[in-house]
Amino acid sequence: MVALLVLAGALLLRTIDPDELGRLREFAFDSYQRLKPRAYHADTPVRIVDIDEAALAEFGQWPWPRTIVARLIDKLTEKGAAVIAFDVIFSESDRTSISHMVHDLGASADPDTVKKLLASVKDNDQVLADDMIHAPVVLGLGFDSKGKGKPPKPHFGVAFAGDDPAQFLPVQAGMVTAIPILEAAAKGDGSVNTDLDSVVIRRVPMLFRLSGQAGIYPALSIEALRVAQGANTYLIKSSGASSEMAFGEHTGIVAIKTGNLEVRTDGKGRLVLYDSGPEAQRYISAADVLLDKVPAEKLEGQVVFVGTSVIGLQDIRNTPVGGSVPGVEVHAQLAEQMLEGVYLARPDFADGAEILYLAAIGLLLVVLLPRLKAGWIALVAAVFIGIGLVVPWIAFSQYDLLFDPIYPPVTLAAIYVSGSAVAFMRTERERASIRGAFGLYLSPDVVEQVARNPDLLQLGGEMREITVMFTDVRGFTRISEQFDPHGLTRFMNRFLTPMTDIILSHRGTIDKYMGDAIMAFWNAPLTIERHAALACDTALAMQARLKDLNEEWHAEAMAEKRTYIPVNIGVGLNTGQASVGNFGSTQRFTYSCLSDDVNLASRLEGQCKTYAVGIIIGHKTRAQVPDYAALELDLIMVKGKTEPERVHTLLGGIEMAQKPEYHELVRRQAAFLAQYRTAGFAEALELIGPCEEAAAAIGWKQGYYEMMRQRVDGLIDDSPRDWAGVYVAKEK
Repeated sequence: MVALLVLAGALLLRTIDPDELGRLREFAFDSYQRLKPRAYHADTPVRIVDIDEAALAEFGQWPWPRTIVARLIDKLTEKGAAVIAFDVIFSESDRTSISHMVHDLGASADPDTVKKLLASVKDNDQVLADDMIHAPVVLGLGFDSKGKGKPPKPHFGVAFAGDDPAQFLPVQAGMVTAIPILEAAAKGDGSVNTDLDSVVIRRVPMLFRLSGQAGIYPALSIEALRVAQGANTYLIKSSGASSEMAFGEHTGIVAIKTGNLEVRTDGKGRLVLYDSGPEAQRYISAADVLLDKVPAEKLEGQVVFVGTSVIGLQDIRNTPVGGSVPGVEVHAQLAEQMLEGVYLARPDFADGAEILYLAAIGLLLVVLLPRLKAGWIALVAAVFIGIGLVVPWIAFSQYDLLFDPIYPPVTLAAIYVSGSAVAFMRTERERASIRGAFGLYLSPDVVEQVARNPDLLQLGGEMREITVMFTDVRGFTRISEQFDPHGLTRFMNRFLTPMTDIILSHRGTIDKYMGDAIMAFWNAPLTIERHAALACDTALAMQARLKDLNEEWHAEAMAEKRTYIPVNIGVGLNTGQASVGNFGSTQRFTYSCLSDDVNLASRLEGQCKTYAVGIIIGHKTRAQVPDYAALELDLIMVKGKTEPERVHTLLGGIEMAQKPEYHELVRRQAAFLAQYRTAGFAEALELIGPCEEAAAAIGWKQGYYEMMRQRVDGLIDDSPRDWAGVYVAKEK
């Protein structure tokens, strides 16, 4: 029933078809065009003469004097351009004309001189108009609600078949046109307006109406093609025309014909832009034309659009493929489509077909949901959704038809998800019970894995590289003597809780608590990138948090008038291969890790007391965090090992490792260890002081060097003959 309600609601919403669904379809169709843009053919006779940066640099800022525009028309006409369409509106007279300049001179000019000047120099607008008379020029006009321009005299006749097309065309409130002298010389006028309803140019009206006027005004692109053909009529076919099936409905405009060109449109007379994306071959710089650098064969017989790509002139549009492109390119691409006969169309039956498909397939899915197993119903749903995605793509890529690839598949997915929700919630309840049973005993990551795969609840393990941490509170026996059992419990909770939070926040898995000690590891059960670095970050964060806790405990001890004993911890880290999994017996087991490298981590933690440092890391861990601040301490043979281990203390993170003072400490420590390991004990003793100074410079004030001073003093006294630079640990 839930799935059926989802289907019914989806069908109702699709029938209403709010604007939001329309925008969703447009987004899908834009994506289609980006995946398969229209193929550009360089032999299609359409070119853009671009008033680009080079042209402005050569001939000055825009607007140019009309004499330069006239020269441009002359050059294009000489080269044999079939039509010259301006994506420009010459709505004002040229301010650089002699008449304007004389007017600006005012009373200061000699009247006779002014008359002679006016008689001898032709007005710039007149120069342009004279050249236009002998050229196939189409001027731009624009629609604007504030426009007060007078509608131009039509250069063409209009006939229609079927319903009156005027009722389907967009009606505009105002118009901006060229000045009368230029308008009279033009062979045509076309609207430079593109999409009136969207930021992204998707559909461009081929015909417009002006409020209160009976005339029809064409778009710049189709008007340019009319003039190029020498045609003088537009024939508009609408619903009800011969051979056009509308089933008695007034569905709108079907096609616009001028000359030998028939343009298929949607019901509102709009042409869907099938974007090819930017193509450099479309463009010819206006500077090259004016400087006569363009061969005639590149312009002969071409439909030429004159416009600008300069961003500062604000003629930039958004298209499905090209993003921000010059507005003139939109007109040029539409002309290319019309000449090539390439049209994207959403058929009249598209809405009905999509609703029927959704109803039939959706109902079938609802019926199958409770009758098939989860795997089979997932496969069936995937097939149905796949059909809803693939069929619209084939229709677009092979037949230039637009069908919705989003709403039907999304609805089918929603039906599948809602129908599966009950089973999913039942499974989640089972998982929740497992989590509840084990969450207090295992790490969250282990609990999650067991919940997803209960088969993991069996003995066994896997080999993988992990980083292991052991921590222990120094002098815990003395600290515990201050508290009764309840007080000690509260104290340990205050210590273990923040330490646990730090480990878990750094994606560590806590293996166990051993009184005041913690064992944790990284990179199991889940794989973790840079697990050694995370373990090091954890150790540093634990030491930092312990400083804050000590301040709190000190204040409490003073308030309670008892002796304050600072709490210090030792942390041992080591990286290596380990068997990780469930260990124990068939009656009881725990998720843990076993290996020689795990035991070494425990031994390293024990040596924190020996070397009087807070953190000791093994050589394998150090190799994985070369960018951290660490200091080599010694070569040590720990209990249970037959090979020495190179141990390091962790001083800080990447930031400290970049300090010059740290590098100086490393250099001095290396010199000290070199003497120490080669039995140069007297020399090593002298180097301890400089090492202490370098350590103080970075704020490291632990007891390592005092311990080493005592050890070296003892070695000087003993003078061991078999000294190999390896310290044999006496304690675990």
